Amino acid sequence: MENEEQNPETTEQKAELPSTPTEKPTAEELIPDTIPDSIEKRKKYLKNFLTKWVKNDYDKLFILVLIAAFIIRIIIYTKTNDQAIWWDAADYLSNAKRWGLGLDTIDTWYYRRGFLWPLLGALFFKIGLGELSIRFFVVLLSTGIVLATYLLISEMFNRRLALLTSIAVTFSWVFLFFTGRPLTNLPSTFFFLFALLFFWKGYIKNKGAKFFILFGMFYAFACLTRMQYLMFAPSFVVLAFVKEKLAFLKNKYLWLSILVFVIIFIPQLIIHNAHFGNPVLDLTTYYLGIGGSKTGEVGVELAQTSDLFLYINNLPYILDANQQGYNSLFVLSPIYLLFIAGFFLFFIDLFLGFDKIFKNPLIQKKFFILFLITSTILFLGYMAPQLEQRYIMPIIPFLFLIVIYPFFIANSFLKKKFNIETKTIIIILSIILIVILIPNYKFGFSLIDSKKSSYQEVKLAGEWIKQNSNPEDIVIGSGLPQLTYYSERSVYPFELSYRRDIPRLGEDDLDKFILENKPKYMVLSAYQVEEPWATNYPQKHSDLLVPIKAFGPNNQPVVIIYWFNHEKVRIS
Repeated sequence: MENEEQNPETTEQKAELPSTPTEKPTAEELIPDTIPDSIEKRKKYLKNFLTKWVKNDYDKLFILVLIAAFIIRIIIYTKTNDQAIWWDAADYLSNAKRWGLGLDTIDTWYYRRGFLWPLLGALFFKIGLGELSIRFFVVLLSTGIVLATYLLISEMFNRRLALLTSIAVTFSWVFLFFTGRPLTNLPSTFFFLFALLFFWKGYIKNKGAKFFILFGMFYAFACLTRMQYLMFAPSFVVLAFVKEKLAFLKNKYLWLSILVFVIIFIPQLIIHNAHFGNPVLDLTTYYLGIGGSKTGEVGVELAQTSDLFLYINNLPYILDANQQGYNSLFVLSPIYLLFIAGFFLFFIDLFLGFDKIFKNPLIQKKFFILFLITSTILFLGYMAPQLEQRYIMPIIPFLFLIVIYPFFIANSFLKKKFNIETKTIIIILSIILIVILIPNYKFGFSLIDSKKSSYQEVKLAGEWIKQNSNPEDIVIGSGLPQLTYYSERSVYPFELSYRRDIPRLGEDDLDKFILENKPKYMVLSAYQVEEPWATNYPQKHSDLLVPIKAFGPNNQPVVIIYWFNHEKVRIS
């Protein structure tokens, strides 16, 4: 009776049930209009899980920022979801497709790289989701970087700084442009920022052992996605040292983090050792040019002194999308001027109180940020003197933290001077910041539009080869990873070095390879610069190679496919 009083609709249904045995109640009449308590508990748990971190107005404002970030990135997704995969992305996704679909093609995977991104891609292909789902996953990770920025800066400083910094990250052209590219940089940055968040919660805030475990996990994920992120390890060590000096070596929870990291990293270490010997020796030789390894290869062109400052000179372009500041510090633009002012305002405590570094948590925190930024910039200049703005993604939130720091000072001034509520000031400053960031937004989208048709001809060529060949057929030519991805066939470059660790060969070796392996097609692409002998190969062997298909705008071929007429001619 108690339940019936609480649910009058159920009571009415029972009263109206037919009394004659010949009539049976319908299914709708038998289903009560109540929700079981177990489901209500689950709904309550899900609501608490999603909203328990929403504690004040700043969190509520951030939800609006996060929704805006997601909508902007969905727009990018609709613009780029049919765009051709670029070289670097295809290098990972061609192997993801090979592993996920079980393709019987040559092994193009470069074993010095972390395997997590192609492994995740392989899972997408395995369950039948494919490229569009991978691209949408990148959208989620890009939005997740905005979330990670807010949570991290809130933990390190306060929600006001976190809100403004997350707005800047939302509109950063670097993140916007690469949201449309399924590369490793966004996923690894996502993992790294969350790793740093968990490190801060566990080690600095002492909130429990679980955060040390999560730190080890997420930092391992970041490095397994992009091995370059091992360069951030010294920053964690430096912070631990200034906090505890050498006593940090006795911290059992830090060792727990290292143990978790190593356990997750074991497969990578085994694979690396099988191909290149001791991973530590090999990586220090290959990436830093020091020590010795099994192969003795040095994979980087060691930087000149001027290259060390390459990314510093590029900061106006990275922060403000100012083309005039592409390689110059002497550019006056709103965001860069804020960065210069913010740099001195933010680090003044560190510069004046450096002697207190082992005692003052605020100075330790700012020293960590300064060390993280400078070590990253100098390391990238040393290791990767070819400028790539995406390489600097992990420190962009901290660069924007410095940019918006004058706003934080303005907030304190306006509150004291005019007695305005802090929330009102933050809303006004947020609007001003968004206006200043509009050029970032516009530049990001204009760059997306300008690159939309890049490599489209390579995509069409690969798809044509797939439709006009058998799985066992092989291809020679330009655009190795992209052609491999779209054609799902074994593709060899002219030099036959289909992996970085395979030596390049010459024309005579290619002649022998063609005689022995009977490839079906050869492809020349204007997107890729080849040796003169390779470019002239079809013309030199015009009796053997028959042009069969070309792709390009306005009857101007950009990619040409040649068919091998093996029955007619043999190379002598």
